[in-house]
Amino acid sequence: MSKRRIFLLTLILSIAFLGGRVSAGDDTGVREVIEKAVESLPKPIKKFYEQREEIILAHVTDPIRTGQRLTFELDRFESFPFEGIPEDRQVAVSKFGQETIDEAGDLPWQLQDTFQKLVEAYREMDIEAIETLSAEIAFCVGELHNPVNVSKYGDGEPIDQDGLRERFDERLLEVYGDKVKFDKAAAIYLDRPGEYAFNIARRAYIWVDNILLHDYIARQGVMSYDRFYYEGLWLRSSIIINQMLQNVSRDAASYWYTAWIEAGKPELPKK
Repeated sequence: MSKRRIFLLTLILSIAFLGGRVSAGDDTGVREVIEKAVESLPKPIKKFYEQREEIILAHVTDPIRTGQRLTFELDRFESFPFEGIPEDRQVAVSKFGQETIDEAGDLPWQLQDTFQKLVEAYREMDIEAIETLSAEIAFCVGELHNPVNVSKYGDGEPIDQDGLRERFDERLLEVYGDKVKFDKAAAIYLDRPGEYAFNIARRAYIWVDNILLHDYIARQGVMSYDRFYYEGLWLRSSIIINQMLQNVSRDAASYWYTAWIEAGKPELPKK
């Protein structure tokens, strides 16, 4: 099986993040993200997710899911600060055309759709669907937080170092995933979950130039993308990665919590 990250995503990042391709048993990064997400939940739903943590983790790291890369390349639509991208998918298609969306990716709209499905799953008290959709949300949030997924230049083309996406959110975390450290953050109610998805992408985009620069500098003076390259990339990018993973855990939990509230705060099973 091909090894990509996991938000990363080894999410293992991506849960950069939660999203990623990882081998079986190599889920240290995503496990910590899921654990921190569950810890950040308020009491009314925390116990419910604690009892299903391993199930959600298994769904997030499913090879079928992690074998794909979800993107939303903002700069294919317009220039920074990207405030003209509609939250409604059909309005966006009318404005930019389906071909542009196919090229850029539709991750925020996927996240919105999955969120609404989770709301319905809570209303119907479909436990299996809640588990699966919670994992899907965590994966989408991780992918959306990953800077290399939100720009058409995320694979390193501007610095003639193609393959940055794989190096940054797969290989780097294979080596340094166990060094990821971040604090727990409290989940919050998202009063505009659709708008929030686009804001995640905008915040992630701010780091694109930094990652490109870090990659370029790490490559100087080394023969190839060897351990010295990865050591240099990690030293320069670890602060960004730690912060991103913390945000992934908080935001995934916030979407779970918000869906439960939007469903009317149904009573959850004790077991």
